[in-house]
Amino acid sequence: MARQDAGLATDYWKRYFTPDEVNEIIESSTTTTLVSGGLPIHIRCYDRSRGAPTVIMSHGLITYGLALARLQLPFYRAGYNVVQWDMPGWGQSGGPRGGCTIDQATETWLDVLDWVETEYDGPFFTTGFGEDGATSYYALANDPRISAMSFHNLWDYKDPELMRWQGSAPIIRAKRAILFFGRYLLPTRTVDMRIAVPWDDLFGKEEDTEYRRVFEGDPLRNKGYQYPLAYSMLKNHRPRATFENCRTPIQLIVSELNELWPLSMNKRSYDRLGGEKELVILEGKPHWEFKREFDETFCSHAMDWFARHGAVLQGTPSVAPS
Repeated sequence: MARQDAGLATDYWKRYFTPDEVNEIIESSTTTTLVSGGLPIHIRCYDRSRGAPTVIMSHGLITYGLALARLQLPFYRAGYNVVQWDMPGWGQSGGPRGGCTIDQATETWLDVLDWVETEYDGPFFTTGFGEDGATSYYALANDPRISAMSFHNLWDYKDPELMRWQGSAPIIRAKRAILFFGRYLLPTRTVDMRIAVPWDDLFGKEEDTEYRRVFEGDPLRNKGYQYPLAYSMLKNHRPRATFENCRTPIQLIVSELNELWPLSMNKRSYDRLGGEKELVILEGKPHWEFKREFDETFCSHAMDWFARHGAVLQGTPSVAPS
């Protein structure tokens, strides 16, 4: 008997969505697992056909894949295959909770793309909403298999505004030094997520209060970052292709009033990109709004970019539930 639980045998995840959306997720997606770095990686697939354009996505270092299905469904409705994967130790993937380092995430992107290539013919696109966008770029920029990318944020790990809420440059250097040793001495010790990230900048809008309440009660959410991950968030990383040498078409969809990763920081990254690029500014918008309209606006910009870079959709798009 086929289970009607979208691959997660608890009803809690359904609180993020309307009943019609829950039914759409259950009916449209299947789940599987691949192995990356010796860990099981949870994969959710929305399949159209082997030859349909395929968009690959993960999630940032706050939430997890199933809770973000409103960012997956618009692509599927339009005619894309969608492959969403949970980072190691996040959501439905295995591994130490909150322990996936930036380097691990980057390596997992490569393993996921290798698997996707066995299941679909392409063209392939990636999108990201936080750290998943940055790690996607760092792993796959200039990879000939990727036709285009669309991100909400893109940063250089040396940018002074990336972790500005952690304090001045000397304070950040001191924290990095402490975590350098802490990751060896206390590798499973965690930093509370609400201390590591400005919670109100993430969930600040009044209309997002309900999403925040549901998220904070979610039994599957991570509550903190283990020291190895916390250290990796503060250290420098080298992308596969420098921004100046990037030839993969890149779209940035940036919120004008983003207090978490400000427009000025994203603009510096954008200005350095050497290949074809597009900057979309969501005027008057904060970092994110956890509501359907915001998600669908983001996805519509990304799909327009992908259509200009080889995404040819077949058939009649499906209609979103009211």
